Amino acid sequence: MSTPNPLTTRAVWRNVLIPGLLLVGGLFLSFRLLAPIPARIIPPTSPEMPVTIWVLGSPVTPLFYHNSLILPDDSGQWIEYSFGDRAVFAKNQNRLINLAQAVLYPTPAVLGRQTFNPEQWQRRQQRNPERGQRLSLEVGREEVQALLAELNQRYESANTEPLYNPNVDLYFVPDAESYTGWNTCNHLVARWLRQLDCKIRGLVFSGHFRVD
Repeated sequence: MSTPNPLTTRAVWRNVLIPGLLLVGGLFLSFRLLAPIPARIIPPTSPEMPVTIWVLGSPVTPLFYHNSLILPDDSGQWIEYSFGDRAVFAKNQNRLINLAQAVLYPTPAVLGRQTFNPEQWQRRQQRNPERGQRLSLEVGREEVQALLAELNQRYESANTEPLYNPNVDLYFVPDAESYTGWNTCNHLVARWLRQLDCKIRGLVFSGHFRVD
């Protein structure tokens, strides 16, 4: 049996490690440059029976916002929906390894929900106002009702007792979709906004949005 040549082993590792580090460095630099550029939300023009909805974002890192969508229902209440990685978002496992796993490959996801009356909603808007992202826009009432019905059905189809996380004030159930770098909370918010006849222009991964 031949003995591995240390020089050959080091050469193999060098050939693998150096390109890998260059790739990671390039991706980081690209993200660093592009992340602060907000994606544009273009609301529908002249929606029928317009109602106001909100996109709320909380900073996870200086370059990444976690966004939720808040919709009004017909009873005067506000419903918050948010999608996220189960370990990070629902169970507060915020170590670097958890954040990396959530982005690099598909992980179990959760759908979070909370209901506010008008007074509670006013307090919710004021949470971390200097650090958060609060965007309002007008869309059609019928589109909001249809999206709410879809999200309510999706949430309740989990058929399990919701897990409450007081850190984010949301009740979580398992979701059928997986969480990953190309299917984050911000991608879901963008998808929901498109169902409300909004147009999205730009990269949504970082969660930096603006309303045009």
